[in-house]
Amino acid sequence: MANILTQATITTRIEEIIKEHVGEDLDLTPQTHLEDDLEIDSIERVELGIKIEKTFDITLADDKIRKSATVEDLIQMVTHATLALNA
Repeated sequence: MANILTQATITTRIEEIIKEHVGEDLDLTPQTHLEDDLEIDSIERVELGIKIEKTFDITLADDKIRKSATVEDLIQMVTHATLALNA
């Protein structure tokens, strides 16, 4: 049987990856803006995406990662990718 991750687990892991990436213990919400609030530009978002892909053993489209604006965008991408794997 496939291991289906909960939304809470995905959110927690993504927040941990972001905090590790920026090197700070931040208060993140789904609405936290990656560039405006965290100064993570599009190239850094691709680097972040690679870490996320390795963590969840998924593949994400680079263009979607670059266009992601908020923590919620990343959560939704991972949720959809993990659901597709378990379909």
